[in-house]
Amino acid sequence: MKWTDAKKEIDAHLDRIESVIDTGKYGEEHIKNELMEVYKQILSMNAFIKHADGRIKQLAKRIKNPNINKEGLQSFVQSMKISPVDLTTYIDKGWNFMVDEQYDDAVEILEKAMSLAPNDVKSLGLLGWAYLHKERYDDAMSIFQKVLQIDPDNAIAKNNLGYVCFKKGIFGEAIEHLTSVLKTTDDKMSLIYANFYLGLIYRDREMYDDAIKFFRKTIELGPNHMEAYYYLGIAFFESGLENKGIKTLNDLIKKNRYNRWAQKAEEKLKELTGENDEKEN
Repeated sequence: MKWTDAKKEIDAHLDRIESVIDTGKYGEEHIKNELMEVYKQILSMNAFIKHADGRIKQLAKRIKNPNINKEGLQSFVQSMKISPVDLTTYIDKGWNFMVDEQYDDAVEILEKAMSLAPNDVKSLGLLGWAYLHKERYDDAMSIFQKVLQIDPDNAIAKNNLGYVCFKKGIFGEAIEHLTSVLKTTDDKMSLIYANFYLGLIYRDREMYDDAIKFFRKTIELGPNHMEAYYYLGIAFFESGLENKGIKTLNDLIKKNRYNRWAQKAEEKLKELTGENDEKEN
């Protein structure tokens, strides 16, 4: 069996479901059934992986070959003390804590995952992101640098390292990491965030034309990136293009009035139009 084929099949199924949802024309019950079908496949695969993992550990302990280096064997067995399923559980818990903005708990569970699987790129990346939310920028930088030592072409780590450098005020290095992503990957999500972070950097440096260019590219790649709409509108205002700023923020509000960036846009428009009214009076 080729696991890559199974993964591709599941990804393709999810892509089809996402395409239907994006159209806005779908039956809710049908979509729920489709998602449940995919979930059942994943549960079945996880059950098999857990079963196979247990057998591998048992077989490893039964190795009696006297020619095998004892320390090497112990290291081999130790390296398997956490199964893929166990590690996924840690990652899922860490992610759920992140979603709930419980960053202390996220750090605790993800640091545990790192102690058990120190070279797992996924858990390391999530831990680095948790450190970012805690404004532990030095710790986050160390984590993302480690990820790049393991996987030098990891575009997500380059993006995150660029963002850390931005928050630390190391603008040249931040731009270097992010432009590297633009030049070396075709991963859409990585390109979206590389452009977005570059927009934030250039806005912070009051280079508004460049900021606007990168925010526009972010929206071109990710039309539902609400935060990019918000900062594009603000950059228009800051560059003196008030009408474009008003239109952009209003477009954001129309997309989803209940989104927090749309609500921030409403507050910003009231603030800005209030200032304009005062000037007229």
